[in-house]
Amino acid sequence: MMRSVLLVSLLVSASAFSPSVFVPCQTGSAACQSALSSAPTLRSARRMSSGLRMVGLPFGGKNKPEKERFGGESPYRVFGVTEDAPYEEVETAYKELCKEHEGDDKYLIKLEMMKEAIFDDRLKARMSGALKSKVVDSPFERKLIVKKDPWYSKIAWLAKIVKKPTKKYATQVSILMSCFIFAGIFAPQLSSTTMGFGFLSSMGFLYNRGTPEIARDDMGNPGESRPANYGALGKTVGLCIIGGGAGFALAQVMVQSIALPAFLAADAVVNAMFNLGLLATALIFQVHPPPPSPY
Repeated sequence: MMRSVLLVSLLVSASAFSPSVFVPCQTGSAACQSALSSAPTLRSARRMSSGLRMVGLPFGGKNKPEKERFGGESPYRVFGVTEDAPYEEVETAYKELCKEHEGDDKYLIKLEMMKEAIFDDRLKARMSGALKSKVVDSPFERKLIVKKDPWYSKIAWLAKIVKKPTKKYATQVSILMSCFIFAGIFAPQLSSTTMGFGFLSSMGFLYNRGTPEIARDDMGNPGESRPANYGALGKTVGLCIIGGGAGFALAQVMVQSIALPAFLAADAVVNAMFNLGLLATALIFQVHPPPPSPY
């Protein structure tokens, strides 16, 4: 009797790790009845372990990979980002997906879990040293760029009259002088007139460059009269004569040494080069000294 009970106990213990309970005993014996009564308890234990695995508890099994957790979908593919995407890009993709699936609470929870999974992966990669920052150089570690002075600043008298034009000033001068140039090309008979207007205009630009704007009243009329600066006026006339004369001389060389097209008259070339010389003069030079710095 004792041997039968011991044999049945061993078989019952082994049945907990087998797919089914099989007790080889004689029908009607007390040991057989005891084994059969324990079988439902073992089946309940196996069902409990299966249920724990379904809810994700590590009961005798390993955690599932990311794709299996999210129904075969990769969080990076769903979000449309790379594995080294910055936090802002992942957060932006998450907000856009939430807007697209607004109202689907189940999928929104899934998106939030995917976002947390991506951040967990990035944290693990950063802690292990596999993820490196995309910033190559810190702005505080950049080398100091030394600005070089232009060559003419080393010559005292040139440094006083040569100045780089502002974008607004260069646009105004270029538009007006270009009108005189094209007018002389399309109407060669007006070349002398456009050359005269170009000379006066360049003098006006050059003389007023670097001076403060004139105060005006509400009607737009000048509210002050400035005394003439004859020194600046003399420099203006001299520079315009030099600039226009250089253009005129270059035009004469071109007319005599180059075969001009039939549609381009000699007077048009002279007008164009003369006004180009005046344009360069008005852009490069400044006869008035720069105003003192307020600091």
